[in-house]
Amino acid sequence: MNRQDAVDRPDASRYEGHDLSRAGRADGGRPALGEGWERLDRRTVGAGLSYVIGPAIPAVAVVAIAGPSLRTVVPLLTLLAVLVGAGVLVSIRYATTRYRIAGDRFELRSGLLFRRHRSIPRDRVRAVDLTAGPAHRLLGLAVVRVDAGEQQAGLRLDALASARAERLRALLLDKRGTAPPESTLATWRPGWIGFALLSSWTPLIGLAPFGAFFRVLEIFGVEPGEVGFLRDLWGEATASPVLVAVLAVLAVAVIGLAGAVGLYVEVWWRFSLSREPDGTYRVRRGLISTRSLSLEEARLRGLEMAEPVPLRWGGGARLRALVAGVDPDDDEERTSATLLPPAPRVTALRVAAQVLGGPALTVSLRPHPRAALRLRLFRAVWPLALVTPPLAWLGVWLSWIPDAVWVIAPASLLVTLPLAVDAYRSLGHGLAGPYLVTRHGAARRRTVALRKDGVIGWVVGRSPTQRRRGLMTLTAATAAGAHRVKDVGVGEGVGFAEEAVPGLLAPFLVSNSPSASVSR
Repeated sequence: MNRQDAVDRPDASRYEGHDLSRAGRADGGRPALGEGWERLDRRTVGAGLSYVIGPAIPAVAVVAIAGPSLRTVVPLLTLLAVLVGAGVLVSIRYATTRYRIAGDRFELRSGLLFRRHRSIPRDRVRAVDLTAGPAHRLLGLAVVRVDAGEQQAGLRLDALASARAERLRALLLDKRGTAPPESTLATWRPGWIGFALLSSWTPLIGLAPFGAFFRVLEIFGVEPGEVGFLRDLWGEATASPVLVAVLAVLAVAVIGLAGAVGLYVEVWWRFSLSREPDGTYRVRRGLISTRSLSLEEARLRGLEMAEPVPLRWGGGARLRALVAGVDPDDDEERTSATLLPPAPRVTALRVAAQVLGGPALTVSLRPHPRAALRLRLFRAVWPLALVTPPLAWLGVWLSWIPDAVWVIAPASLLVTLPLAVDAYRSLGHGLAGPYLVTRHGAARRRTVALRKDGVIGWVVGRSPTQRRRGLMTLTAATAAGAHRVKDVGVGEGVGFAEEAVPGLLAPFLVSNSPSASVSR
């Protein structure tokens, strides 16, 4: 067998006499953490079998509706075989996974054919997140995710008893109960449910069940016309298309609104944001699946307040932490950086002020030049002007297309022009103590407060249209992603960069002209 070590394996003998939590027993006579190698909870196998039952239900439902036949039963049996194989893999993971806290290191062994031994120093542990889905909660289990602050350095234990998972988290973060209690920054309010109705995802949520149903039919090779109620529905649609269209829109709207509320409640039920004595921010949330997420203050580079149009009209906003080392393509990491769900804007500003140490997000921002407005108006008009002649041509030459179809393009200006003006009004940048602040966006307005000492570089971008108008986009590169100051004047942008982080942009400037410009 091969052995892969993520970090050089420490000599176990050097930790003799130095294990943590030797006093007492836990979990029904099991040794306390730190007394040698530990196994996952045996109920992990039961939780793994839940992955077999869940996906099999819609497959069985399709077979029941369409009727058993060779082309439906064979895919069903294949699916069940794959899912049973997944259950076997869960059993193997339970049998081969071991973990322990040995002195100042946390170690994990796993694998059957290919053994893997990973070890990370405890002082590099940045966060320990606990997650419990429906099956895990039913069995009293939790999934532990240990984040060491580096890509591919995290460890995952699926699963431990809930009490044991909390104990492991306390040991890894060195919380021994002697510090003062944590302080609560925000807690969930039932009135926040109303903001779920303002979600921009509502139409997609309403369409999702229909898309999933037809996708399952396609997988099993069943034509929609072969399903009785779908055939009857199509007959009614051809008889009275307007009525059916209205009912379809109402059905999508009702399902979308109900789904948005249900999703909001499931994800954010009993939400709380607290700050622990060591500076770690902890988020607890969830109804069916519960999560406990940690964010180390040392990794915090700033905050982002997002205000999509529907949420902004309702006076709401959501808050996300800008965290060093978070992979933007990792949904789990990105979700763990959310400090506040859709909530009243005043609550978001209050929480932001507590986290940032001041009202950085409410500082007065410098407006951008009028050339930025003209650029946005140009961008709102030219695509519509480009598509109007082809639409008019289609209306003339194709009989099944209405002659007035070209009117759609100029009519769209009623939407694009106000959005362009709103996008310009949203532009702004400024400084607030240790933070630089930037704001942009119309459909989704974003206000970012970024630590100046977290900026590691500047990127200057100028498109041809920006060059003609004396504008540029200034991008601050940080370990927590890139954040832009859009469509700012060249001189003002360069001055802002130099004021925010003195000397960082200076080597790339030329000063042999009346006003400094960006060297190309």
